[in-house]
Amino acid sequence: MFAKYRSVIYESLMVILGCAIFGAGLDAFVLPHKLVSTGISGVGLILYYLTGLSVGSWNMILNIPIFWAAWKWLGTRVVIKTLYGTLMLSWMVDLFNFLQYDMIIKDPLLSSMMAGITTGVGLGIVYRVGGNTGGLDPIALIVRKYYGLQMGSINSAINCAILVAAIGVVGLEAVAVTLISVYVYTIITNKVVIGFNQRKVAFIITYRTDEVCECIINKVGRGATIINGIGAYTRTPKQIVMVAVNLLQVNKLKEVIQEADPNVFILITDAQEVIGQGFTQPIIPTEVCEQLKDKSTTQEDNTQTIHNR
Repeated sequence: MFAKYRSVIYESLMVILGCAIFGAGLDAFVLPHKLVSTGISGVGLILYYLTGLSVGSWNMILNIPIFWAAWKWLGTRVVIKTLYGTLMLSWMVDLFNFLQYDMIIKDPLLSSMMAGITTGVGLGIVYRVGGNTGGLDPIALIVRKYYGLQMGSINSAINCAILVAAIGVVGLEAVAVTLISVYVYTIITNKVVIGFNQRKVAFIITYRTDEVCECIINKVGRGATIINGIGAYTRTPKQIVMVAVNLLQVNKLKEVIQEADPNVFILITDAQEVIGQGFTQPIIPTEVCEQLKDKSTTQEDNTQTIHNR
């Protein structure tokens, strides 16, 4: 019974942890210097400075129409996640409210940087487990679904409007300092969601495919995939070797490939995330791979036999 709901319990606990870190960071580093933020929490901060009603209360109030929109256009599952995340975030922001009265960091710039780090880590944890804290995310999803706009562009446009409005409440200097927090927050959130161990993908165009693949497997310790291609200018068939590596293996990869083929063409690019054997899953032994391959071949033969009948 417990195993059935293990993932749900884990996600729920991680959402609480992420919201707690976010709430503590907001109260400890944003409120003491009367800074602002982006998103619905940024609007909540502006209204808090104007009315005195807690940020958590405003966050719940402002998210009510978002709940309705998410329920109508995105489905019940999204609403449940949004409601849970919003409740946790609002509660945690008010729970750590006492931190705003002790100015932990006197310098507004340093405080803004710490705000970006803590809130970025907090929401990064929430997003990493598939959580949702309401705010602009459901709005962006709805606009993307019906109008085809990118979520990043939608969020950026709304956040710019929020920061412009905040100038009239907290002043231009506070908003300028807030931009540091927003920048740091964006980087940290992405790092937590994607992971700090960045991956690279190399596309290797060579006429010595076998030698290159042997070097990758035996000297770099990675697998590779061979893709058939055709040169656009010469119209001659070529083979492209694709391999995913971590940052520490990039130099080794270039070195062994150029030894195998001095005329090789290599394209190395960032990979946002790599999922599979050797990265997020253990490497399957060769004999197991052969068994799986044989099983797959047998299933294909059986399917073809049935089709022919």
